[in-house]
Amino acid sequence: MWIGSWKSIWSVDKMKIRWTNQEQELQADIFFEKRTATPENFRKLGKKRGGDCRIAVKREGFSEEEWIQMLCNGVCSLYDGAYRFSRNGVKKLGRQRNVYENRDALSDYGETCYTFVLEGTAQELAALERGEILGRCKGYARTLGNLPNNYLHTEDLATYAHTLAQKLGIFCEIYGDRKLEELGCGGLLAVNQGSRREAAMMVLRYEGAKGSPWTALVGKGLLFDAGGYHLKSIDGMNGMKYDMCGAADVLEILEYLVTQKVKKNVMAVLMLAENVISPDAVKMGDVITTLSGKTVEVYNTDAEGRLVLCDGITFAQRMGARTVIDLATLTYSAQSALGDQVTALFGNDCEALENWKKTAAFTGEHYWQLPMGPIYHKMIEWSICADFANYAPGRGAGASVAACFLENFVEEGTQWIHLDMVGPSVVRKETEEMAEGASGACISTLAAYLTR
Repeated sequence: MWIGSWKSIWSVDKMKIRWTNQEQELQADIFFEKRTATPENFRKLGKKRGGDCRIAVKREGFSEEEWIQMLCNGVCSLYDGAYRFSRNGVKKLGRQRNVYENRDALSDYGETCYTFVLEGTAQELAALERGEILGRCKGYARTLGNLPNNYLHTEDLATYAHTLAQKLGIFCEIYGDRKLEELGCGGLLAVNQGSRREAAMMVLRYEGAKGSPWTALVGKGLLFDAGGYHLKSIDGMNGMKYDMCGAADVLEILEYLVTQKVKKNVMAVLMLAENVISPDAVKMGDVITTLSGKTVEVYNTDAEGRLVLCDGITFAQRMGARTVIDLATLTYSAQSALGDQVTALFGNDCEALENWKKTAAFTGEHYWQLPMGPIYHKMIEWSICADFANYAPGRGAGASVAACFLENFVEEGTQWIHLDMVGPSVVRKETEEMAEGASGACISTLAAYLTR
């Protein structure tokens, strides 16, 4: 007999989250305490996907904020663990490839019902709901990342974003090649030169607090990155469909914020392109003019992410954003330095960076701040033809160099955070916590950072 019940808002989903009164605690199947109520353990539990499960967490030791955040993290982590990409769902896409209409069929969570043993306060139930919405949005981002490139070209992701904006009732504008040329987005257009498809810059705006400052989320969206004329090896090219995870994460963060009616003005700027080879592809030594008016010599065609992001950062500031956060699978240097579970963190505002680290301590995601400064800026100032180059040949510190490249496009007075997430963006081999594929990295911390 239910003493309390809470209806899952995701009726299309077989996985359910419910609650029951603490008087039923002794009937729980799983007991956690503060030390063990971690995202890792909740993911492991979700990954089992077996039978209905009652979860009790000992309240002792949690502050009020920690308790509420743990409930949100716990539910979201259950979804993280339970998620699997549906191979059968791909068959349903057919030739029309309407990803948005089929996104639930592409996301498989099993049929487990998880029941939390709680007092059932309004704050607790709201935390469960936030965790469920966030878990689902992360799943959608992971599905976008997991889709094969021939099922998700630039125009397909643009259509998905446009449909999502319509469903959410928010502003959306698509800039194709002609509009991008009129604007002067030379970075994005140069990267896409080799593709027979148009580049796209998607701009979605959610005005949750009229008159308040705008925050811009800029996502790298390389639908496939073959490296251009600096062609990747077969091992290097493996998994390059995931090079759009930054854009996917930004898009689904926005869905979460709108669904939660967060009182904040947030714009998402998605920079979509393909970095492939053709006679028209950008070549080593070419000089391009970015949206900012600054010129760049292309030394390495495989250092393309910074070329699309710099135009996105400039555009966001022109649209009024004074806080810019960019997400990108940008450099293997970050992965080499920090491994597969830690995101490289950069920025120009010490207080914002400290707040980010404190937020990450709540969400359980891992970040490490890497250095910036004149040492790295000088490494890309060697070109005799342009203001700077897009690469520092043979100099190392690739993640810091890439961050300093982007900093050249951050205007005075703009608070900026840069997340280089090559390592954590993909689970490269199935673990006891998560299935192989896109991970939804940074989404939990970004959601908490924007709503705390």
